[in-house]
Amino acid sequence: MTNRPVHRSLYRRWRPQRFSEVIGQEETIQTLRNAVSASEISHAYLFAGERGIGKTTIARILARAVNCLDPAGGEPCNSCANCTAISNQRSLDVMEIDGASNRGIDHIRQLREGVNFAPADLRYKVYIIDEVHMLTNEAFNALLKTLEEPPPQVLFIFATTAPYKLPATIVSRCQAFDFKKIPPAKIEMRIKDICQQEGIAIEDAAVALLSRKADGALRDPLVMLEQATAFTQEGPIIVQDLLEMLGAVGPEFVASFFNALIKGDHQQVLLQIADLVERGKEIELFLGDLISFVRDMIVRDGEETEKVNLTVAQRIELCQGLLLLKQDLMRSIDQRILVEVGVLGIMNELGLFTRGSDAITDLPTKGASESQNDEQRSQPNTPPLLPTPNEDGADKATPVRIAADDSFAKQWETIFKMIEQERISIAAFLSEGEPRLDKNRLQIAFDRKYSFHKESLERRENLQYLVGMVRRYLGSEIDVDIRFADGAIRRPSPTEDLQKKAELVCQVFAGKIVKEE
Repeated sequence: MTNRPVHRSLYRRWRPQRFSEVIGQEETIQTLRNAVSASEISHAYLFAGERGIGKTTIARILARAVNCLDPAGGEPCNSCANCTAISNQRSLDVMEIDGASNRGIDHIRQLREGVNFAPADLRYKVYIIDEVHMLTNEAFNALLKTLEEPPPQVLFIFATTAPYKLPATIVSRCQAFDFKKIPPAKIEMRIKDICQQEGIAIEDAAVALLSRKADGALRDPLVMLEQATAFTQEGPIIVQDLLEMLGAVGPEFVASFFNALIKGDHQQVLLQIADLVERGKEIELFLGDLISFVRDMIVRDGEETEKVNLTVAQRIELCQGLLLLKQDLMRSIDQRILVEVGVLGIMNELGLFTRGSDAITDLPTKGASESQNDEQRSQPNTPPLLPTPNEDGADKATPVRIAADDSFAKQWETIFKMIEQERISIAAFLSEGEPRLDKNRLQIAFDRKYSFHKESLERRENLQYLVGMVRRYLGSEIDVDIRFADGAIRRPSPTEDLQKKAELVCQVFAGKIVKEE
């Protein structure tokens, strides 16, 4: 055995031990200190807010403050026997309970039995229940009676990141405090102070990056700072080190991507997405940075209007589209394809494709002029060429056309085969639908039991692709309507087919179907 001291994480070493050391929660701190000074302690407190902003830390300080033998101005002394016992987790009267692990009614019943006993050593018995929203409804009901009529020397402190999941009967019996996100400037000052006292060399730009990535929490940047010290080993921590460690990109890359987007250069957009993937960058982090970039541009409305050449409405629509794309990213199996199709779809909706470029589809853009629309209407509606592979495997246009006198069924078969080659998942959804061409509207009807197929096709990226393919081969005036077929004949489900087969077997062999209840 060695006598080396046990290493403690940076955020644990610098966890506040007094109310005055907590940053960003001034109103909450002032209220609690005044209550301790006036000996007007409530029987239950509810601390609600996002992770890493000080809920559990303040709960522990409050537990020491109400039991301190020599408090000063509502602050614990942290040196008396009671404070020392609580800090070292040696007191039987202060219990921290994880609501996610001890969420059942049996755990709450044990708590109710313990509440009835007087404190062993301290003035108050303190129960700190973290993530209290994870308790079951039965556990909340069992806890409610104790909160209504608590013993005089018991203090409950509930912490949660999801206060909306708590029953109103519980919330109404607590003094509730909403914890705010910590401003980036205060986080930056705190990181600099810690680095100075820890002897960590870090450039100011890297500190600013950590404060931005913190998203209002203080624990996360301290964890990232400790990781960065291990990553660099020698020399000061610089921005590039943090970007490599986090899988993020710098502002120059974000600005370059944005410029390619607003110029309609879809080839450059695809190349930069490919570069992200090849370098192992986190696509979700990149989208977050891009959204922040556009958001800041909206806030600075008017400063760069001529340079950016985007209206305020276009900027807002762009930001909304990117936010929706980021939400879909977590549910996607192939994030790269989702981002590629999603970004190109946003560009198409905003009319940002460069005129004369090799556009993905012939969809009319919102920025098209009336003269362009008149020009399109004046041209005959000749079917476009179908792409077929050449000898080298590359696609090129050949004189294979959808003839004007072909039946719609034949035309749809050709379109379906092309979709099947390019997007097998969309073809699978379409296979359960019934297509019908009604003048300038293609209706694809689904039986109600295929609601998943219908909803999947209605997703923006899938519908954009489908509309593009349909207009590409049937004409630019065609609209696509995904709907339920209320009058369609319902196809039997696999379970119903199996039931019919079982009944047929019973008729042949004079048997019967036995069901276990």
